[in-house]
Amino acid sequence: MGLLSFKILGSGLRKQVQNHLFSVREIKKTQIQSFFRERYGDINILSKNPLIMQSLPVFAAAFKEGGFGDPRYKQAERDYGYLFMHFLTQHGLQNIYLVDAEGFVVYGVKGESFRGENLKSSHFVSTTLNEVFTEGLTRLHFSDITFNEKTRDFMCIGACPVFDNATTFLGVIIVEIPYSKLDAIVSQSEGLGKTGEIYIIGEDKLMRTKSRFLRENTILKMKIDTKSSRDVILGNTYIQRVKDYRNLPVISAYTPLDGLRDVKWFLLVEMDEKEVLHPFVVLEAYLVVVATVIFTISIVFHRFIRKKALL
Repeated sequence: MGLLSFKILGSGLRKQVQNHLFSVREIKKTQIQSFFRERYGDINILSKNPLIMQSLPVFAAAFKEGGFGDPRYKQAERDYGYLFMHFLTQHGLQNIYLVDAEGFVVYGVKGESFRGENLKSSHFVSTTLNEVFTEGLTRLHFSDITFNEKTRDFMCIGACPVFDNATTFLGVIIVEIPYSKLDAIVSQSEGLGKTGEIYIIGEDKLMRTKSRFLRENTILKMKIDTKSSRDVILGNTYIQRVKDYRNLPVISAYTPLDGLRDVKWFLLVEMDEKEVLHPFVVLEAYLVVVATVIFTISIVFHRFIRKKALL
């Protein structure tokens, strides 16, 4: 097999992997977009649910009159609590909060987190929860991934205003979406071999997902400054050979995750070039062995014929 044939084989292997990475990239992009659309739909439906419209003013009034120990508040928990727990389980949420018009968290399904806090207070200024609540006063809003100090976990937070049937503003519903739901999509790397990786970055180039190759947490900590990350943040969709954040040559397929509303994320699917070309290397080694054997046999045969001719 000549040098040209080897080049054609190597190019063919790269093209085959590029096509595969393209498919994986588009599938994951669709899955992530669908995940967010479903979450937007969930909170929008919840904000218009009669249960929410009925329970929010009840919890707010009971809290304002006597706090969480008030008999009326306890009764409201008995009346509505199991239904909220059903919503929580059905939609795969971490928590659901009801916030009154003054900014007080008057109810939480898992009440230990922020119940009784005022999201307008200085304590919450510049926090993701305050940002989401403020935006949620007038529209459906979702945050980027954030770290919840109380639950010690990563999550996205969504908020939406709640009105009664007469369009009177009642407050805001806030939901916490656990990171595990997103991780279940991104961490599925079947078909990407031993070195394939799928990850998400934000406009700040910080990872929004875990690294497959590092034990330590990389979410909101590890900055990805590569040719691919710089190009995708500009809004480009492409597949090319680059060096990744480990400084190893990879085939990188990337695209912006458009359609996520307030969340600006970018998807990268990569695979080590060494693994991509592994079949080529194995074949090359095999052909070298075969060529060596053939060469050796030909020499022995030539000597045998020559010796026989001299007899």
